[in-house]
Amino acid sequence: MRAGVGHENGGGGAGGRERGRRGLGRRPFTFVLDEDLVERARREVGEGDVVRSIEAALAAALDYQLWVREVSAGERSILS
Repeated sequence: MRAGVGHENGGGGAGGRERGRRGLGRRPFTFVLDEDLVERARREVGEGDVVRSIEAALAAALDYQLWVREVSAGERSILS
């Protein structure tokens, strides 16, 4: 299942306060799901597997964003 990951919405979150892992600010993201793909997945694998797939895709996208920020800040190696 494909889940399109949109750009970060502007703003620094709740009043710009730092939260989350390692003091990173939490910012809202927009995730766009292709309706046709979601419906096709529902027919092929069922609702429960679709939900789990979407959750996994969202978790992976957020982990990737965190990795990009940490690499950009020099806090971790690009190979980690």
